[in-house]
Amino acid sequence: MKVPSFSYSRMLDLSRSITPCDHRFVHYRTSVVEVDDPPSDRWYITTSLEMGGHAGTHVEAPLHAIENGTGIIDLALERFFGEAIVLDLSEEAQGKALSPEQLQRAAAPGGGVRPGDITFFRFDWDKRGGELPYPSTDALRWLVEQGIKLLGIDTPGLDIPGDRSLPNHHLLFTNGIPLIESLDHLDQLQRPRVYVFAQPLPAAETDAIPLRVLAFEG
Repeated sequence: MKVPSFSYSRMLDLSRSITPCDHRFVHYRTSVVEVDDPPSDRWYITTSLEMGGHAGTHVEAPLHAIENGTGIIDLALERFFGEAIVLDLSEEAQGKALSPEQLQRAAAPGGGVRPGDITFFRFDWDKRGGELPYPSTDALRWLVEQGIKLLGIDTPGLDIPGDRSLPNHHLLFTNGIPLIESLDHLDQLQRPRVYVFAQPLPAAETDAIPLRVLAFEG
């Protein structure tokens, strides 16, 4: 295997910070341990972190929604680095399913979606508010047919709000494609194509785990 090489002028962290304020998924416990041996004024801190796999920017493996699906530790590492196309969907109407044509238009500035691409959806939902945007299953099927290896979104969900059958998740996962949710700072990227490096923790028997996502612009 040939190791990829690239040059870049700018690096951007696309991950959300994990903080004690996220009480739904994250619980911190910090202790100060005093040192008994001289000098007696020495001490150190230990932090215990109890955290759900869906905290912050995280990746979901097929195991999340597919019986006996691939777990986090068994995902191919090659899926998490390579060229990424950013689809700017921030001006599309919210609360309505996106069509294949809308994805195709958004992909045009980056030369279209290519086999082996990492694909990011930029919705700017945190800044816009309102209903969660989402692709139609037909739109997502078109994207899968282009041969993408990883999908990332800047929202906490990919399916029709309230639809617990998760058709979009199932479409991705049955094709072996992991999903990164809750990306950040996509609006700060200056180019429609970037190089991405992201790696999840090697957690066994796990459906999802936080990860750090770095984008490099040439």
